[in-house]
Amino acid sequence: MKDIEHLRKEIEDIDAKIVELMIERNDVAGEIGLLKNELGSPLRNLDVEKRVIERYRSMAENSSLPPDVSESVCRILINSSVELQSALVGKRCDKKVTIIGGSGGMGQWLQRYLGRMGAEVNIVGRSVGRMEDAESSDIVIISVPPSAIGPTLKKVDQICKKDALIFDISSIKSPFAEDLRDLAKRRKVCSVHHMFGPSAPSMLDRNVVVCDCGCKEAVSEAADLFDNEGSNLVFTSIERHDELMAYVLAFAHASNIVFFTALRESGIPFEEFDKIASTTFKRCLTAAIPVSEENAPLYHEIQNLNCNVEDMWNVYERALKEVKRASLSDDPDMFIEIMEKGKEYFKSGRQ
Repeated sequence: MKDIEHLRKEIEDIDAKIVELMIERNDVAGEIGLLKNELGSPLRNLDVEKRVIERYRSMAENSSLPPDVSESVCRILINSSVELQSALVGKRCDKKVTIIGGSGGMGQWLQRYLGRMGAEVNIVGRSVGRMEDAESSDIVIISVPPSAIGPTLKKVDQICKKDALIFDISSIKSPFAEDLRDLAKRRKVCSVHHMFGPSAPSMLDRNVVVCDCGCKEAVSEAADLFDNEGSNLVFTSIERHDELMAYVLAFAHASNIVFFTALRESGIPFEEFDKIASTTFKRCLTAAIPVSEENAPLYHEIQNLNCNVEDMWNVYERALKEVKRASLSDDPDMFIEIMEKGKEYFKSGRQ
C-alpha cells in the first residue's frame, strides 16, 4: 500500500497537469476569439456553452466525480475563456468621456472599463477635476447619489456640447425622471443601470439596463457602449425600471435586513447561530452579511426615493401574513400549496 506522502505527491503531479491543460485550453480559446472577431461572430454562443456543460456532466457519470462538480469546473473554464476572448477582441471607443462623481466605486470601475476600450476618461469628483471638463466630452456619465442627479443634469445641460451622449447610472430613477424626459426632447439623453458592483472584473454575464427616456439615438449609443465583454442588455422604460427595482433591489435589501434584524432581536448570540448553521441558513448569511456592511445612506435612498416601494411593502406584508398563517396551521395543505406555487413560479420563468 502507498503511504500518504506518496499519494499526496501523485495529486501534486496531477494538479500540475490540470493547470497545464487549463492554460492550453485558454490558449486555444484565445485563438477562437480572434477567429470570432474576423468572422464577425458574437463573443458568446449559449447553445455551444450548454453542449460543453452537458459534455462535462456526461464525462463524470459513473465515476467518483459528481456531475455537479464537473459542471462547476466547466463553468469556471468557460468564464475564463470568455474573459480572455473579450480582452482580445473587445470593442474600441475613441471618445472623450467625463464621469461626474467618478471618484466613487462605480465611477472608478467605469474609468477602468472605458480605458480598456481606448477612451480618454476624465473624472470630476469632490477633489479632482472641474465640471467644465465636460464641455468638450463626447460622453458624459453622471455617477452621483440619486438625490443629486436632477441638479447635476441641469448643470450638464448648460455646459455640454449639443451632440454629447448623456446618461446617469443611478439605481433608481423616480426622483429625476421628469428631468430626464425633458432633456431627452432636445438632447441625446437616456438612463443606464448596471446590475453589479465595482468589484466585477469585467462585463461577462453582467446585466445592464438601458432606459428609454424619449431619445432612441441615445439608447442605441449607450447600448453599443455596454454591449461588450459578454454582457446582457435589458431595455425598458424608466417607469418600469423603478417598478422592477422595488423588488430586485429594495425588496432584496429589505428581506436581508429583516433577516439579520430578526436574528438580533431573538437575543441569541450570532456565534451560536453560526456554529449550528444549516445549509439554507448559510446561504441566507451569504447574502445578509454583505448587505449589513453596505452603504447605509445609499440603501436608504433606494428604499425611500423609489415611488414603488410602498406597494412592494404592501405585497411583502401580505405574503408574510399568508406564510405565517400557513406555518401556524395544523393543516399542512395551505403551506404545501404555497411551496408548490413558488416552485411553479420559478419553473415557468426558466422555460
